[in-house]
Formats: sequence, structure tokens, C-alpha cells
Amino acid sequence: MSSVKASIALLCLTTFSNLVSAWPGPKSYVNIKTRSEQIADEYDYIIVGGGTSGLTVGDRLTEDGKSTVLVLEHGFYGGPITLDPTRMYNITSVPQPHLNDRRFNVGIGNIVGGSSAVNGMVFLRGTREEYDAWAELGGPNSTWTWEGILPYFKKGITLAPPDPAQAKEFNITYSMDYWGTTSKIFGSFGKGAMGGVMKVLYSAMKKMPGMTVPIDSGAGETGLYWYPLSQDPNTYARSYARSGHWDGLNRTNYELLVGAKVNGLLFDGDNATGVTFLSRNETNSTIHSVRARKEVILAAGAVHTPQILILSGIGPSAFLKEADIPIKIDLPGVGHNFQDHSYIPSVGFQWGIVPTANVSNPGSGSGAAPNLATMIGMPVISPDNFEAIAQRYADQDPTQYLPSSYDETLKEGFKAQHAVNTKFLRSKHVTFLEIMVRGPGGSVQNLHPMSRGTILPDPKNPTSEMIVDYNAGANPTDIDVMVENIRFMRRFMTTGDLAQYEAKETMPGANVTTDEDLAEWARQVIIPSVYHPIGTCAKVPREHGGVVDEDLLVYGTKKLSIIDSSIHPLLVGATTSMTVYAVAEKAADIIKARNS
Repeated sequence: MSSVKASIALLCLTTFSNLVSAWPGPKSYVNIKTRSEQIADEYDYIIVGGGTSGLTVGDRLTEDGKSTVLVLEHGFYGGPITLDPTRMYNITSVPQPHLNDRRFNVGIGNIVGGSSAVNGMVFLRGTREEYDAWAELGGPNSTWTWEGILPYFKKGITLAPPDPAQAKEFNITYSMDYWGTTSKIFGSFGKGAMGGVMKVLYSAMKKMPGMTVPIDSGAGETGLYWYPLSQDPNTYARSYARSGHWDGLNRTNYELLVGAKVNGLLFDGDNATGVTFLSRNETNSTIHSVRARKEVILAAGAVHTPQILILSGIGPSAFLKEADIPIKIDLPGVGHNFQDHSYIPSVGFQWGIVPTANVSNPGSGSGAAPNLATMIGMPVISPDNFEAIAQRYADQDPTQYLPSSYDETLKEGFKAQHAVNTKFLRSKHVTFLEIMVRGPGGSVQNLHPMSRGTILPDPKNPTSEMIVDYNAGANPTDIDVMVENIRFMRRFMTTGDLAQYEAKETMPGANVTTDEDLAEWARQVIIPSVYHPIGTCAKVPREHGGVVDEDLLVYGTKKLSIIDSSIHPLLVGATTSMTVYAVAEKAADIIKARNS
């Protein structure tokens, strides 16, 4: 087939796919709407975003059979596929000057179920200290602590235990003290077969100096542990927001409008009363509106929730003036405090001698095999250098590496974060390095980058796609940490139990030895996103650049809340989806309590 014919065929296939996914599938119900005239004029709650947080809260608010909820989702109703570009937004970052001016894909879901429909299904949560830092940054009497969120991890996730024989063979431990049994969102280990190399890798990593082995990946501790995937334990299909919080509910008080792009908020004074939106399923450009009796809830994610606020006049006043948008509320934090995990795709090794070990119970072959991760803090990553790195960071002017658009309140907020981050760098109980242990070598991730970026509209065309600037690598501590991550991988692969297998380094290469050379190589290969954007409408005090209060209400408004990852003030050392579920579960209780 010629390239022209192939392009035409691909275009036709994509168009057909989009048209099909715009309509309910055979298992959906009449409460999935595709056109504006199919919805009512008013509901108790309007939720903007039918992703991980939006569907979770929509489910919980409609459990009583009385409260009416409309979810407005920009994407369509289609099947989930990992990192499928037809189910994701097409966004590319601006060039990153500290990473050799490279641009990067900004991966977020654009489908019912949101990013939970397209992520890698790795299901992890952060540590106790990381969530307690949320409360420290939030102010006195905050309930956003590990103890305050743990009940919602348990409410939000059902754990399917591993196969007993396989668990005994490979030391897969877990504790139901950290998991629930009632949610339709599942974490499952799978029972896929594993070979003896996993025994060798587990044993070698366990013996690394300072390594601990928590009883459970959900215990809020660092160390070496097996972790579940977000998959159904019976079918091994993806378990995600749509399957857990929409499919099969068929509640007449719970409706979903697909193809709806919200472009503004309606107010009566300070009270949010509804939203305006455009329909992708309609050929005209008519702006529609729908009203909320009790509350408008933003769940459009860390990229698009700031856009909705700014288009409604809520955001940094300097930006609003530049964009010629009337100022309703000056909230400088909107679109700022942007964070994401970063990673190096491969610190490459090849075995000289392939490790082997006897295996009696490899697994049944059902579903994916259980997964092993090393999640460790700086004193374990770099016992000789972590204190020097922490001290260099502590001695920084906290505002030195922030984007120029950060005002005094945001600078004060980052000073508070700087103090927390300094403690993090010295703590064994805060995860900086994540390695998915599969060997030989592999990816290394920095889970607490110190650089902060922005996600803001184009002031000349604020309704167009958002401008994403990671500001990645601006703070040199991020490069220092990544250099130590590389060195840890080298020690693991070439010393201790693994020395006998004579692994040879292929990337960056054993000849790259100095800190300077490793840093130069890292800047060439670091990717500043693991598709975990957070922080752009942070839950911190307003005088610290916060956008929502402890009850997730937007400062200066009434009846307007935010429930998605944009409110997370700091990244946790884990994939973000499980935390988004837990925050949404807690948010649902808060919202129900204040509207009862």
C-alpha cells in the first residue's frame, strides 16, 4: 500500500473509531448522553471531567438514589488501551532548556475513565511521611495525613491476594490491614509465571545496604516489595474508573454527557451555579449551559482544571489582564506549582552469565505476573553523598529556580515546600528512587523533583490547548539525585550477589564515571514526565499560593470545589492513580457532609 493510501486508510479508520466511540456501547445505558438537548437544565451536582476522580465522586454522590449528578466529559465512551493516542490529548510541552531544549509528550487520558483508562496499571501509593507533608503544608488541624487518607485507600481499593503457592515461592507478602474488600476498583497481583531470575534479583536487592522489606506495598513504607496492578482478579482486564464507578450502575440520577468541553463557570455573586460548554457531537458552535443546585465540582485534571478557572476569571491577575479576561478572583496559584515524576528510560546492562534458580511454583500463567519494585530514600540510594546533596539544597535560595511568573505568595509557598523537601532528602522513609525490578538494569525514576513548572493557556488564545512547561532540571538537585540513582543501579548490578553474573554496562557506559559526565548524559536522556501531573490548583493556604482550602473549596467562591490531582500540593513517591482514587473518596464524604 502506498504511503498516501495508508494515510487515507488510517484517517478513515481513526474517524470511524471516533464516531463509534462517541456512542454508547452495547453494555451502556440510556443515561449516557451525546447531545446537549438530551440533558436537563439543572442537577444537584455538576462534575466537570469523567475520569478517575470525577466518576468516583459521581458514584458516591448518587448512591442515595436521590441526588442528581451530571458528569461532563470531553472524551468519548470507548474501550481502554494503554497509551493509545486516540484516547489521549495531543499535547507537547514547550522546549526544556535544562534538558537540551527537548520537547515532551504530555500524556493524559481523553476518554470516559480518564487517565485510568490509558495508564500502565501500576498500582502504588506513597509513604506515611509524604502524605503527612500534605497536612504540614495545609496548616493546623489538617486531616490530610496518612491516617486521614488511609481509610479512603481501604474504601477505594479491593485487593485480590496473590496465589498462595506462588507467594510462598517468591516471598510475596501482603496485609489486608491496608486494603478494602468492597470497592469495584481492584488491585490484583496476577498469577503469571515467573522464572528463577526473579528469585535472584529479589535476594540481591534485599541484601543491598539499608534495604527494608515492608509486609505490604500499601503500608506507607519504603523498601523492596511486590505490588499489584489495577486489573480485575478474575478476567485480568483493566480495572479503572469507568468499570468501577460507572459500568453496571444504571442509576437514573447519574448521567454522563460525552464530547462536552467546558469553557466557563457560571456565578451568582460568589456562588457557583453552573457551567457553560461546547459539544463535540454537534456541528454548530453553540455555547450551552447547565446549572447546579448544590455544587459545581471540577475534576478535569491538573492540565485542564486551571484552564476552566482562568477562562472564568479565576487565576493570576497579571495573566488574566494579559489575556483580556475580566478578573473575578486573583488566585496566583492557578496553573502553578506544576510537578511530575521524571525518569531515565534505561540504565542498560547485559548479563555475562544469566542468573538461574530452582522454581517449584512459577505461577499458573493467568494474568500478568506479580511485579517487584524497589522504592527507596536518599540515605539508601546514596549513603555517602545524601547529606551533602541535602545540605546544598538547604543552602539554596528557595526562590532561585522558580519560573518568573511566581508571585510573592507562591514564593512563600515554595519556601514551605523547601523546608519539607530538605527533610525528605534526609529521610529513609521518603521514596526518591523507583526501580521496577526485572533486570538486567532498567529505568530509574526521580519521584521528588524540586523544579516547579507551569500549565497556563496561551494568553493570545486562551481557549486553545494549554501550554505545558515542566521547567525540568532547572533546580540542579534534580540532576544530583538522578546521578545518584544511576550509581545505585550500577552498585546493584555489579556488586554483592549479582557480581558473579558479570553484568556489562551498555548505557551510559562504564567509561562515563565522573559526576559531571553522568550529569551531562542524564540531561540528554531524562524524560520529565511519567504522566503524573499534579499540583496546579494546590491545597495550601491562600497566602502560600493555594487555590483550594482544606475542604477543597476554591478560595473566594462558594459551591465550587476541585477534587482531581491538581490539588495535590506535593508529589508522592508512587504512581498517582491510587492516590487520586483515595482523595476522591475523601472528597465525596466532605461534599456530602456539607450538602446534607
